[in-house]
Amino acid sequence: MAHPSRRIAYIYSSDYASIASRLPSNLERSNFQLFTVVYAPQDFLKRVEQEGLSDGEDEEGDHQDGGEHRNIKEDRLEEYGLRYDCPVFEGIADYAELVAGSSMEAATLLSDDAFDMVVHWDGGRHHAKKDMAAGFCIVNDIVLGIMELQRTYERVVYLDLDVHHGDGVENAFQFTDKVLTVSVHHYAQGFYPGTGSGNPTSSRTKAAVNIPLKGGLSDTTLCKIFDDMIEPLFKSFDPEAIVLQCGVDGMAGDPLGKWNLSLQSYVDCLKKVMAWKKPLMVLGGGGYKNTSTARCYALLTSVALGREISEEIPEHEFFEDYKPDFMLQIDPGRQTDENTDDYMEQVRELVEAQTDFLESK
Repeated sequence: MAHPSRRIAYIYSSDYASIASRLPSNLERSNFQLFTVVYAPQDFLKRVEQEGLSDGEDEEGDHQDGGEHRNIKEDRLEEYGLRYDCPVFEGIADYAELVAGSSMEAATLLSDDAFDMVVHWDGGRHHAKKDMAAGFCIVNDIVLGIMELQRTYERVVYLDLDVHHGDGVENAFQFTDKVLTVSVHHYAQGFYPGTGSGNPTSSRTKAAVNIPLKGGLSDTTLCKIFDDMIEPLFKSFDPEAIVLQCGVDGMAGDPLGKWNLSLQSYVDCLKKVMAWKKPLMVLGGGGYKNTSTARCYALLTSVALGREISEEIPEHEFFEDYKPDFMLQIDPGRQTDENTDDYMEQVRELVEAQTDFLESK
C-alpha cells in the first residue's frame, strides 16, 4: 500500500557509488546497491527524489582537523586509525566527504521540512571516532547527521540494528541527555568492538541503552525486543526526530554468521519505526555479502515508498551474481537461537537499569 502523503528522498549518485565501492571492507557493494534503482519500474522511481550531494566543505565538529586525511604523513596513519581494518585507498578523501556530506544533507532536508524521510544506504558508519577511523568506518557520518538534525530537533533517537555495537555514536553523545542511542547488537568475548555489555556501571553515557545479544538471533526474538523494550523507550523519551541504522550483517548468509535474521525482520523493523511518524533518516551499515545487502536495501526502499516489487531479480549488470535462484527473498538461518527466555529476561533487567535517566526527564 502506497504512502501518498509521505515525502521521501533517496540520496544516490552513480559517481558516489563508484567511489564508495572502493572501500576495502565493502568492495563493489555500493555498485551492487544501484540494483535498488535498477530493480524498480519507472513509476516507482518517480516516488524517489535524487538530491545533490554535499561537497563536504561544511564538515565540522565531530571530524574537524584531519577529517579528510589528505595531508596525513605516512608515520601518523596509525594514529588516525588508517591501518589494519581501515587502510588508505584511492579516493579516501572524496569518500569521506561524500559519506559525511550525504548524511548531513539528509539531516538538512529533514530539518527544512522538505521531506519526512531520507534514505542514505552508503551512510551508517558507526565506529569512527572524532579523529580516528575504526571498524571499517572512515568517518562517522551518523554523528554529523545527528548534530545537523539538532539544529532543529533537540531530542533525537538513534536506533542501531547492526550486528556490532554502535560505539562511535554512543561515545559522541555520552555527555548529553538529548540524544538517546539504542544499540541492538551481538555481544561476546572477542567480538568487535567489545563494548555495549549493557552494564550501566561500565558506561558514563547519559542516555544510552545497549541490548547485548547472543548468537542465532531469530526474527521472532528481534520482534519481541522491539515490542517489549524499544517501543517503551521511544514513548518515554518522546523524540522529535529518529535516525535508524540498518546494518544488515546480522542477516542469514552474511559472512559474519552470527544471527539468523531474514529480509522480513528488517522490513518489520522499518515499518515499526515509520509508524512512529517522526522525521526519519534511514542509513545503511554493515553487510558483507553484496547480493544480500542489495536485496535488503532494495526491499526496504520499496517498503519506505509503500510499493511492491517483484520477487524475481531483473537482468542488470550484476545479474549473474544472484544465481542460482535469482530471487529476492532471503530466508532465516537455522542456527539455534541462544537468546532464550531466561536470557532475554536478564536483558530486560539490564535495559531497565540503563533507563533511570528517563524517570527524571
